Amino acid sequence: MNSFKKSIPATWATAWQDKQFQWRLILALGVFAIFPWKAADYFQWIQSRDGKVWPDWILAQIPSANVSYLIFGIIYSSVIYLLIRLLEDPKRFLLFAWAFNIETLLRFASIYFVALNPPKGLVDLHDPIAELFIYRDSLPITKDLFFSGHTATMVFVCYFLTGNERKISLMLTGVLVALLLIQHVHYTWDILAAPVATLASIWIAKRLISV
Repeated sequence: MNSFKKSIPATWATAWQDKQFQWRLILALGVFAIFPWKAADYFQWIQSRDGKVWPDWILAQIPSANVSYLIFGIIYSSVIYLLIRLLEDPKRFLLFAWAFNIETLLRFASIYFVALNPPKGLVDLHDPIAELFIYRDSLPITKDLFFSGHTATMVFVCYFLTGNERKISLMLTGVLVALLLIQHVHYTWDILAAPVATLASIWIAKRLISV
């Protein structure tokens, strides 16, 4: 652990000498900072519009229940672990930052173009972090459906981890998908589309920053 702590500053000091790396990272963090600033108003508008209800045979077979804490326990613990691991490699951290930004933009666009009403049996999902920094006292957001941001986040974790860590993250992703279906917060198609959008975002990011 001590060697891990000592190696991070040296690794980042070396990476920071590259001016291209500096500006790409600063720009990535700047773009990321815009999302919480604009997200609340955007999602409130999404929530106010009417959309379609997709038939979903799989959801119809599953009784709904509130498993919010399990969902966010998996997501936040996985993301924190991923960020710690990415600190070892500034270039992979930069790739993740840009891929995450691109995935978020794709998700904002897909939600805009695919207007949906919540699935039948939805149980409100309470995200303590988003409620604190983004939604605050706004109405509960239930129409940010296509595609699933929760699933996309776990796909990032699976992609950037390797070896046994990837195997564990894949298992956790399977558990998360089951929990999302139990909570009825996404249609099955929302979940199936998330890996495609996430891998496309990574592909675009690689070419954007030449990693």
